[in-house]
Amino acid sequence: MWTRSRFVNEYVPGLFALAVDSYISKRAKSMWPNLVTVKSSKKKKEEDAIRSGLGLPVKKGEGAAVTYDTQIAGAKQAWVHDVYALAVRITEEAIEDNLYELNGGGNAEDLSDQFKDLGESLEENIEVYMARFFNSGTATTYHTTRDGKALFATDHARLDASTFSNKSTATDLTYTSFWAALIAAENQYNHRQMKIKKTVNKLWVPPQLEQKAREIIFSPDKPDTANRAINAYASSGRSIKINSWAHMTDVDSWVLQMEGRGIIYFWRRKTRFAREKDFQTGDLMAKGDQRFSAEIADERDFYGVIPA
Repeated sequence: MWTRSRFVNEYVPGLFALAVDSYISKRAKSMWPNLVTVKSSKKKKEEDAIRSGLGLPVKKGEGAAVTYDTQIAGAKQAWVHDVYALAVRITEEAIEDNLYELNGGGNAEDLSDQFKDLGESLEENIEVYMARFFNSGTATTYHTTRDGKALFATDHARLDASTFSNKSTATDLTYTSFWAALIAAENQYNHRQMKIKKTVNKLWVPPQLEQKAREIIFSPDKPDTANRAINAYASSGRSIKINSWAHMTDVDSWVLQMEGRGIIYFWRRKTRFAREKDFQTGDLMAKGDQRFSAEIADERDFYGVIPA
């Protein structure tokens, strides 16, 4: 009996695997997993709500009643999972002539490249999708925080009606601007105006700023002067990882990321590949699809230095 499995196994050995292999290979080089907290989902969408903590205790007089406080409820953030898919097909005649093999002649290499490109495209899709958080970080085009603002804004709302900034307009990455941003990023207030201490653990830069970033992070001496002053960062006990991301399109921008929830990425259905024979034409069809969502869980975990 002529079965589908016999068709794909005897006529396209190894060809379909190119899509899977190229996906895995490109995934190993992707930067986006370093940006997010990855979780899985079994629902149509995920939602998350925040609440403030309590305020400070109030001085109580002798015989007086205690002061009561309550948490302040915040807005919800929703993760709605979208499906992305792409497919290729090869004619039965090309398969019969064994043209997909590199030693088969004809358009062999083109056919093999279709499958390689399919795998790479599925992983590149996520990389481009995630890079939009930074590349469009001052706009609300693709993603917004739960207060309706862009990821990087000077007037993010706290639940107590005050505001805070996680955005600077200085364009140059220098030792001085890095240290100023580091202080601003790590020393913040919560939703009840209590001081909180965050720890920066990642510095995101485009390739054009990688050299400057490495000089700032790894120089034992102060890198912006000829004097032998110490590099205060180097002796601060911090450990910040440099992430040079080619998908950052603004060559002047750089972002500090703190430990925390930051951006949460939900896999609703991980990337998968499938193949089938078209009964009508005899063509081989192969596809890849994925279903995921990513949104900002806590904008306080990012401090962006974005050109004005």
